[in-house]
Amino acid sequence: MYYAKRIMHRAAPLVFLVPMLASGAEQLPQRWSFPTHITPILTFAGCNQSSCHGSPVGKNGFKLSLYGSEPEKDYEVLVTAFPGKRVDTKNPGASLMLRKPTMQVPHGGGPRFKQDSRHFQVLKGWIEAGAPFGAADAPSLDRLEVTPGYRVLVRKGESVRLKVVAIFSDGSREDVTALSLFSSNDDSVLKASPDGVATAQGATGDAAIMVRYAGKFAAPVFGATTFSPGRAAAAPPMHPVDREIQAKLRQLNMASSPLCTDEEFIRRVNLDLLGTLPSAGDVRGFVASADPAKRAHLVDAVLERPEYADIQALLWADRLRSDSRFHRVGGVRSYYRWLREEFATNRPLDKFARTLLTPTGPSFTNGAANYWGNYDKISTPIETAIQTGQVMMGVRIGCAQCHNHPFEKWSQNDFFSLAAVFSQVVEFHTKNAQEFDLRIDATKAVINPATKKAAEPRYLGEGRIESAPGEDRRVAFAAWLTKPANPFFARTMANIVWRNMMGRGIVHPVDDFRDTNPATHPELLKLITRELVSHGFDQKHLIRFIASSRAYQTSSASNETNRLDFKYYARAYPRRMMAEVYMDAVAQVTGMPDTFKDWQEAKRAIQLPDNRYPSFFLDVFERSNRLVICDREENVTVSQALHFVNGPEVQQKISSPDSRLHRWLDSGLTDSQVLDEMFLAALARKPSAREKDRLLTRLSKGDRKESLEDTLWAILNSKEFVFNH
Repeated sequence: MYYAKRIMHRAAPLVFLVPMLASGAEQLPQRWSFPTHITPILTFAGCNQSSCHGSPVGKNGFKLSLYGSEPEKDYEVLVTAFPGKRVDTKNPGASLMLRKPTMQVPHGGGPRFKQDSRHFQVLKGWIEAGAPFGAADAPSLDRLEVTPGYRVLVRKGESVRLKVVAIFSDGSREDVTALSLFSSNDDSVLKASPDGVATAQGATGDAAIMVRYAGKFAAPVFGATTFSPGRAAAAPPMHPVDREIQAKLRQLNMASSPLCTDEEFIRRVNLDLLGTLPSAGDVRGFVASADPAKRAHLVDAVLERPEYADIQALLWADRLRSDSRFHRVGGVRSYYRWLREEFATNRPLDKFARTLLTPTGPSFTNGAANYWGNYDKISTPIETAIQTGQVMMGVRIGCAQCHNHPFEKWSQNDFFSLAAVFSQVVEFHTKNAQEFDLRIDATKAVINPATKKAAEPRYLGEGRIESAPGEDRRVAFAAWLTKPANPFFARTMANIVWRNMMGRGIVHPVDDFRDTNPATHPELLKLITRELVSHGFDQKHLIRFIASSRAYQTSSASNETNRLDFKYYARAYPRRMMAEVYMDAVAQVTGMPDTFKDWQEAKRAIQLPDNRYPSFFLDVFERSNRLVICDREENVTVSQALHFVNGPEVQQKISSPDSRLHRWLDSGLTDSQVLDEMFLAALARKPSAREKDRLLTRLSKGDRKESLEDTLWAILNSKEFVFNH
């Protein structure tokens, strides 16, 4: 059977008779398009991957664009550059494009598909049709539609078959399931087969199935559970956050843990919001209070303490890579002072961001100017675009610097248009050779390597930035970015606040927003974003809002259904203390503060402006190296375990005659009272009756001082102390 079709081969419209397969479901395309019909086959077969012909240098003299990002160039290489070799329209069966992947002739990449496959038939039909690129007015691929919608698979081995339909700009539709690529973002929950079948693997949770076809992506989400219905809380919670959390738990038949105790709550709030432990007196007073609103009052109180600004400055110094290797000591001091003041005054996050994005002046006096600094010089527009994308927009756009993003919508043009926003910034040196002075030079531009022309400054994913000659276009960009309706900034800031409090971002990592990395709770992300925006980007308000939820106040103790949960907030997730927080906690419990040579302004480790301060303790517990923008590691390592056992810092602080333990001993407290003080100071709770009975028995049989030192040492090395839970 044949059908007539009019196509555009290069510039000349031609009419071809194209053979049609017998099965109606397997018909060849009615209108050929190299980008939408041939490129997906090359991608499906792996031909244009980095390990094959998509590598920067190609393979065996044959180079394709990575993942088919530049179909025009690929067409040139396959069809035009060597007529009759890779594609032979006069004798289609002789085309190397058909013979090599089916191993009719030797192929270094091995067999890619069979002669009776759909892929072979499409390639063959296209070559027989004259191997057209496609008509200039041919409809473009608009999006992918994947069915069915969300559902939860209720037993291991249960499957769901996906159907992928390409929807074109003219409204036409085409089933492209057979040419789509499928992968799961969590193989422990769902595993995706090459033909689009997602199968439950036995773990409970959601998984996104990434579907790729012709440069378009979709990421439908499906759930799987091994638990029977009725596990989640029966009564709908009242807090808006909890409504979203519980809705997901009910879908997965998971039950949340009970509320944490008052002792757990005060310790958690102090570590999360202050980076410090509560005092024994604060714990006693909080636990004894009968005020039903005491948890909300506690959050209000700690947010007004100076330590709040200390821990926020540390977190943002990590994120902004404040480091003396980049900014020198003068820049680091200036940067830290500015950051701390911003959070001490509770500056709204939109104003905070605008100041970072638009500074001028010397870096040692204008702290925000250090956002642009790098190794005694300002960052290049390319470096600034990458940093701004991650820090302010939650987008990892850096890979589009060299080629169109393989798993996102960002193109190389998008990247250089963003870099062009920052091209006007230049440096002048002050009298201090290590300091730079930011100024604006309107003549500066960024060259797009693809076009060899100056890149046009554009808002990411939107239109051109209109600015008067000589005007600093960073100002317009910062105003656009921080608008309440902007799709990037507000949700990124809300997600960061959520991650800092809950241990995991709703989108995780927090700088990796993309369609193929969907939010675990999309409506919850919208909720906290609205809450932040509607209250003027007030971070403290959002903290209060989250802290008042049951989700934040849930116990870390697990039940049968949530012991393996690390992203649905069915329980609190224990997190190892940050290195600086742990160092300060040991000093606080022992009453032996640290001193920091050359940084007299730092009274605690979390107040250190520079992460280069020499400390083996901080290195072992993995303080941020600030070389890249990323979350801190929370690993528990062999080095840490050895340092627990043999490290001198903890033991010296415990055994010092000036330590708090020895002051307790000299004060006349009984052994029982000393144990109470010890547990309250370190763990924010008194020892249980069983713990106290065992410890008192041990104390009665040995040297009192040595036994109590050993007890405190054991507490400071316990998981309960080291983890914020």
